[in-house]
Amino acid sequence: MKKNTQHLGMGVRIGAGFVVVLALMVALSAISLNYVAEANQRLRDIAHNNNVKTELATTMHSALRERALSMHALPILADPFEKEIEVQRFGEQGIIYLQARNRFERMPLNPQEKEILAHILKLTREAQSETRALVEAAIFSTSQTKILDRLRSVAMPKQHAIAEQVSALIDLQRQQTTAAVLDAKNSYERVRNLMLGLGAAALLVGMMIAWFVSRQVAQQAKQLAVQAMYDPLTGLANRSLLHDQLDHEIELSKRAHTPFGVVLMDLDRFKEVNDTLGHNVGDELLREVGRRLQEAVRAVDTVARLGGDEYVVLIHSLKPTDVPIVANKILDTLDKPFHWKNRSIDISASLGFSLYPSQCTDASGLLRCADIAMYVAKRAGKGYALYAPDQEHTNLSDLSLKSELREAIQSDQLSLHYQPQINHRSRRVVGVEALVRWNHPSRGFLAPDQFIPLAEDAGLIGPLTHWVLKTALKQLATLHRQGHDLTMAVNLSARDLQDMELPASILTLLAAYGIAPGKLTLEITESAVMANPGDGLAILTELDRMGVVIAIDDFGTGYSSLAYLKRLPVDELKIDKSFVTDMEENDNGAVIVRSTIDLAHNLGLKVIAEGVETRAAWDILEILGCDCSQGYLMARPMPAEKLEAWLQETAQPGIEMAVLA
Repeated sequence: MKKNTQHLGMGVRIGAGFVVVLALMVALSAISLNYVAEANQRLRDIAHNNNVKTELATTMHSALRERALSMHALPILADPFEKEIEVQRFGEQGIIYLQARNRFERMPLNPQEKEILAHILKLTREAQSETRALVEAAIFSTSQTKILDRLRSVAMPKQHAIAEQVSALIDLQRQQTTAAVLDAKNSYERVRNLMLGLGAAALLVGMMIAWFVSRQVAQQAKQLAVQAMYDPLTGLANRSLLHDQLDHEIELSKRAHTPFGVVLMDLDRFKEVNDTLGHNVGDELLREVGRRLQEAVRAVDTVARLGGDEYVVLIHSLKPTDVPIVANKILDTLDKPFHWKNRSIDISASLGFSLYPSQCTDASGLLRCADIAMYVAKRAGKGYALYAPDQEHTNLSDLSLKSELREAIQSDQLSLHYQPQINHRSRRVVGVEALVRWNHPSRGFLAPDQFIPLAEDAGLIGPLTHWVLKTALKQLATLHRQGHDLTMAVNLSARDLQDMELPASILTLLAAYGIAPGKLTLEITESAVMANPGDGLAILTELDRMGVVIAIDDFGTGYSSLAYLKRLPVDELKIDKSFVTDMEENDNGAVIVRSTIDLAHNLGLKVIAEGVETRAAWDILEILGCDCSQGYLMARPMPAEKLEAWLQETAQPGIEMAVLA
């Protein structure tokens, strides 16, 4: 009985000891888990704050750079309107800079950040009066040499000092992010060692708890490290890690005297994929582009995603002669169609190259130069371009012209000219074609091919097309009230055939001006349809259902005339003026025109010839059975007032065109 009592007491003591150990383990585990949770929360807060601060500091840096460009541009601008626009741009960048700095100052700051911000504020106050005086002098003074000397010797050093402090602020955020990640890893090591020791002392229970906690901590630390340095969508390096890699590569290049390059890539027509197929498909496309880029370059090269559809590739040991090879390899990789649910998606890209140290000497400069070259490549449609200093002037000019075009559209600074279309049988005016013109206040007359591509690049083609349609239909309503039963032809861009809201917008305008749909002709080129056949066909089908007339412009110059002619809801064909001109000098040209007319008539289509400049061309077209023609022989494009007077003189009932009589 006594033995049993001793065994019972020992069991109680062992059990009590085990319970105590277990309770201790539970308590220590709870404390450790709480410590880890707090550490992870602190790291998340630091990572979030640093990302926001980095973005704000980058915005400040960009605004300072744009203000510096404006300060350089003001002294050399002769036109007061251009100076005024540049001053407005200078002020807008100042507001952006101030807003970013104020937001930064309202965030939780450590002593280093407070010190740098105080220094920035001090430098800004010192530079403010000089900057204001310089801008005023640039506006009102005519002495460019003194202003430029003052800019180089006084204003720019002060601006450079502020930019250096902002760069120091960006570098500080990267350092703090790196330190926070390292602190998380150290916290993981401390907690893991503690829990493993407790597990060995407290048998299996402690070991299991330690294993569970260590695994959770490791996963969270890894996730936070990935969030701080890698793009969450593609897994590629993000902007922060890219800058670290660039700085590292610059140091290596200085020691080894080896050049390297940066490629900035932007996808063409990516917004269309997002808008038409959805963001899920767009995200998958971005991931696939990242995978293909990694396959196209070497393992030692770095592929990063800056955000949106912009990617950067850091190419080791890149020489100017290697640029075409690398560019073509990347473009060939992206040229293969992307497949989604048995649907093929074609994506192209524009690449901009910059080289270290021959072109740029720091990370920001490399990215800026590559961005300028990429814009040049996109504008030229060449696929890629290598940075050259003269591109900056072109880039600045185009940016200015885009801004002015936006203002021109909004304030009705554009105008339409109208070219009559003459029926061959009646020799009467049956319609007019609306042609947009821009008489720029400082650059003079600009042809459509000088600003239509800019409108497409800047996303202004939609507003521009709406303005043209609205103005043309308003003028057509006026002509109808004057007794002229005419049609109105308006050209559409390839980008217009990606706007699924276009038919509804046109229907609203027709109703607003009381125009029957059959009196409006929309002219499109074959290449415009082929740029996006799926959406283009859907939009044209809807317009045809509404009763709007569809015409193929410049017929015969595309690459799919016969293949798509039967599929498209087309009512008219317009023979390109190159065939009309060639027809007079070459029998083969006449054969081509006759074949086109016969083909169109067999398909029940009307034929209009462009560029008729001689009586001989008119007679040949009439013999071949062409329905209508337009060209300088009958009338040049003219403004609305002159058109109305011309119609009164030459198109009265019973009077044929004098030049054709």
